[in-house]
Amino acid sequence: MSQPQGPVMPNVCANSPQDDAVYEQQADVLSDAAFADVSSAPKAIEVICRFIRSYDQHRHEMPLAQWLVHEFNQQPDLWANKAEAERVAQVLIDSVTRTNQHKASLQQHLDMGKSATNWLARELEQDAQRNPDLNLPDYAAQVQGMLQSANAALLPGMQPDIRQTTLPSEVLRPSIWDDNARLAVSKEINNQALLNAALNASCHGARILGQRAWNWMRGEENAPASEALQAFFDSSLKSAQHVGAQVAVSGGVLVAAKRGWLGLPAETPVEVIAATTYTGLEQAKALYKLGQGDILADSAINAIEQTTLVAARSLAQMAEEKGAELGTQWGMSLGAAFGPQGVAVGGMLGGIAGRLGGKAVGALIEKGGRKIVEVASKVVRKVSEGIREAVSAFADGVKNFVGGLFN
Repeated sequence: MSQPQGPVMPNVCANSPQDDAVYEQQADVLSDAAFADVSSAPKAIEVICRFIRSYDQHRHEMPLAQWLVHEFNQQPDLWANKAEAERVAQVLIDSVTRTNQHKASLQQHLDMGKSATNWLARELEQDAQRNPDLNLPDYAAQVQGMLQSANAALLPGMQPDIRQTTLPSEVLRPSIWDDNARLAVSKEINNQALLNAALNASCHGARILGQRAWNWMRGEENAPASEALQAFFDSSLKSAQHVGAQVAVSGGVLVAAKRGWLGLPAETPVEVIAATTYTGLEQAKALYKLGQGDILADSAINAIEQTTLVAARSLAQMAEEKGAELGTQWGMSLGAAFGPQGVAVGGMLGGIAGRLGGKAVGALIEKGGRKIVEVASKVVRKVSEGIREAVSAFADGVKNFVGGLFN
């Protein structure tokens, strides 16, 4: 099944890790993707920071849903009525909660010595069991396409020796869905998640944008650090216990998008905003741990890969539940969370959250971002080639392909 391609990110990624001028140029392009225009940037950043400050102030005295509805009601012109504000708040909380539940599920699976591929295959099967009308090959193809279209848009932004890389437009879509097909397709989705993680990690301009976002804020330099974000960054990469902090950031992003201040359209589904925020914060956390020296670059990329896979799985489940409401080609539209706009908004959020989490956190995210670029670029080259070979072999009907893939 061929997937239409989304907007393509210009060729502005770094020629080398030392080329700060090119990083700055990349940040310029990402800034255009993150914000509607120059004047909108400070407004968007201010409202996101305001949500985080409010959450810190009220999180011990108000339930999360009550607090979020209260904040949304401070923007009455954005909602048709109070009922809509309450509905959107609950969808946002449910989306972030669901994604963290998937993270915990994946982590439990990995801790048992099982693979992410096996976990995803099980998750797709569970969706089919809940929904007997679900066409599993079509459903899996949409999940592949969600990441594939995002990666196709990101690839041109790579270094000169990579930006000519092409990905096949086809997805693995077996005519018979058996155990071999289930694992082959799940592995392909996981490879697309790894490629997306490496592409994201290689774009240091996103971290530059995060620094700029903080610099655009006035009066925050000497403000106390956010307790909620400090706890988030200091927690383990395995932790799925910081729903409140992620909801607070997502709420600010949602309002900024509805105000027309972000590159994300005002009608962006709440679930996509939640996924974009989740990935941006989790990626920043992985870079923080890398900058701190707690993990190595390949471990940081693996953590970002798992973040991407979990967010994609969460969006897929939402799409399965909403069914025809999203249309027949939902994969590409939901893939915005992982494409150029997602990278741009995620980088901006990582910069804001890092600095609100404490001066050292922001500096260490930037340090980790520089350390990861070279390793990430090598992963991009290796995984891209593997994806091309896998799809070609599958399309040509090479015998024993699936069995050999998992030996």
